[in-house]
Amino acid sequence: MATGPEVTFDGLMDAHGPALRALLRHLCRRPQDVDDVWQETALRVWRSLHKRPWLRDPRAWLATIAYRATLDHAARQPVVASEAGDRADHASPTAHDVAVLAERRLQVRHALAALPAESRALVALHYTAGLSLRETAAALGLPVGTVKSRLHAALNTLRGELE
Repeated sequence: MATGPEVTFDGLMDAHGPALRALLRHLCRRPQDVDDVWQETALRVWRSLHKRPWLRDPRAWLATIAYRATLDHAARQPVVASEAGDRADHASPTAHDVAVLAERRLQVRHALAALPAESRALVALHYTAGLSLRETAAALGLPVGTVKSRLHAALNTLRGELE
């Protein structure tokens, strides 16, 4: 994909859309919010593309827009207890393997949901969106050292929850 002035909305969304949706699935507390935030993200990209005709790193730019759209959406929503609408990945051949995998995924989702919003966003941006530490820091407006220490703390919390 081109990253110069010929970058188009369709090209960006075709190349980075699946990764953005995966990021939003991790950032949004409720699965039904993903589509709303996805639409808001796409709208913001469309409106901002002319301001950034040359994108050095479109993935980081798009992840930052998605993260901010998630924050704005969450601020407009009432706080509601998390629904247990988790779906298991049934790729394993045996019923036992499927059950074990589903239980583990549910545990990870609950552990991630238990993190504070800032920590959850940090983990999602760095691991789900695949942003580097520097890109994650830029997306969150934090120094790299702060991102490292908060990421370390978040991972320790997740390990403790999953043991």
